[in-house]
Amino acid sequence: MVDLPAGDELTDEIAATAQAWAEAHGVAYARGLACRPGWKAGGWPSWHLTDLMTIDCSCGARMRLLLTLDSGQDVKLDVGRHGELRVFTCPEDLAHPFRLNVQ
Repeated sequence: MVDLPAGDELTDEIAATAQAWAEAHGVAYARGLACRPGWKAGGWPSWHLTDLMTIDCSCGARMRLLLTLDSGQDVKLDVGRHGELRVFTCPEDLAHPFRLNVQ
């Protein structure tokens, strides 16, 4: 399945178009099309507990989501308070340190 960015990551015009398309097709844009829950490689992080936060590398590049471990999908894994552990990497240089985020 396609994982689209959160509405906060889009321009107002594109967000309105995406929301209208989702409503016309009977699906919620947030968590239905965007920032899909569950374990995933790549895709877009949800910011369901906080407002949008950019995760930046020490070189200044905005880091990209590499991996999400979602404790809501596995009863044997509990990240934070049943949250998601996300691993971000630098798109400019994979030798730069990764960053972790719990949401």
